[in-house]
Amino acid sequence: MVRIHAPKPMLKEGFIIDGVRWVIGQHPPKAIPLCPKDFMELDPFPEGYDILGETTDTQFKCQKCGKIYPLPREVDDERDYVLRDIRSRTYKVMKFINLDDEAIPIAEDRRSSKNNKFFVVSRLMKSKMGLRLVVYAGEKGRKEKTQIFVEPGIKRLSFDQKDLHPTDIFTELEAIFSDGTKASFKKKK
Repeated sequence: MVRIHAPKPMLKEGFIIDGVRWVIGQHPPKAIPLCPKDFMELDPFPEGYDILGETTDTQFKCQKCGKIYPLPREVDDERDYVLRDIRSRTYKVMKFINLDDEAIPIAEDRRSSKNNKFFVVSRLMKSKMGLRLVVYAGEKGRKEKTQIFVEPGIKRLSFDQKDLHPTDIFTELEAIFSDGTKASFKKKK
């Protein structure tokens, strides 16, 4: 009696890349192509010969339905590409710490409004670029916030444009630098 063990999928989701269904097997991670119609594992199918006279596998074939699936690259390169593509989507949502320009926290303060509806967190950090004050503020219980950056070394006051505009939270914000220079945001009525 012969027992066939299918590789255990590492992820619960499958992926369609270059017109082929893919699952990722584990130990070591391996991209396994499946027929989009039959879900049968696909086999490399020789397409031609390279300049050395060796076969070039740039397509898969389903042994169940006989359909051939052409690939944009050779089979082994396609498997590597699929693993890299899937990993890149994981990397895309990761948070990265910039160790090249590591900012070292010097001080932090947290405050709430008197009615406890809003919060403000300020962090003073030092990096090789100099001092930077980052102020996070928003309404408690909501994901949206504003981020304000104060860079005394270059006398700049700015905000993160991906978040709320500071005037959505504050009516006025003013930074006064040690030499008396002022920078401010003021909400227009």
